[in-house]
Amino acid sequence: MKILKELRSEDHSIKYLLKLDDGNTIETLYMHDEAMVLTYHSTVCVSSQVGCNIGCKFCATGEQGFIRNLTADEILEQVVLCNQYRLKSGLIPIDAVVFAGMGEPLLNFYNVRDAVFKIQSQFGIRDFELATVGVVPKIYEFIDCLKNTDTHMRINISIHATTNDQRRKLIPFNSKYGIEELIRAAIDFANSQSNKVRIRYMLLKGFNDSEADVLRLIELLKGKPLKLILSQYNDNHMDDLTPSGTLEIRNFYDKIKEEIDCEIFHNFGGDIRGGCGQLRRHRKIAAQYD
Repeated sequence: MKILKELRSEDHSIKYLLKLDDGNTIETLYMHDEAMVLTYHSTVCVSSQVGCNIGCKFCATGEQGFIRNLTADEILEQVVLCNQYRLKSGLIPIDAVVFAGMGEPLLNFYNVRDAVFKIQSQFGIRDFELATVGVVPKIYEFIDCLKNTDTHMRINISIHATTNDQRRKLIPFNSKYGIEELIRAAIDFANSQSNKVRIRYMLLKGFNDSEADVLRLIELLKGKPLKLILSQYNDNHMDDLTPSGTLEIRNFYDKIKEEIDCEIFHNFGGDIRGGCGQLRRHRKIAAQYD
């Protein structure tokens, strides 16, 4: 695995574009949270696939298509690389690994599972987080494989909509597992880990930020072991999607915070194309003009 490009952010995150042995490229993001904004303060965000076949309309990775799954060792090596940077920089030890880079980790379930246990064995890291659009059967497989272990896994399920018709426009995969099925699986996973599952909701101007959306979110989540995470779209300039502004996000949050557990997510690495697939996509576009 070779570093092709390295970008450093004003918020102390660092983004790597990595070349694999077969010539394919992936991205890895290391976040050193000096201001203690995040739950974890020294975090590696790893890719689990080369490309992705989910096809989310807002995602730079999905636009590039799916090539292959990463092996467990290729996932581990991303953590090794970031740890080398951390050691040279004298930063605090890595305390969590997040599967929120390129790819849908639950469609590479067995390599992701094996990577979790390899990372824990090599680095002593017990805290993991996984972002998914909701591959329901694999959520239940993770419940089973984490039983009787000291591994802690927190799942983020990307909803981004309050009705199935609305969500299908953003995430065609919703045709397989609808919002109601995702919420049931999220509740079961939360109960298995004794920790709330995070429901990710990216606000898009004029699409999912209405008063009706507020009311539907409250109905979906109130009284359940779930936490709503509101975020701003890390703009990929795709499909005419427009990020809601900071003030609009705050207003949305203010309308909902008294009814359900909710917080606003801080986007790390925005100035270095920290969003999933952005750096790889930019390199491919630039190569066309070399």
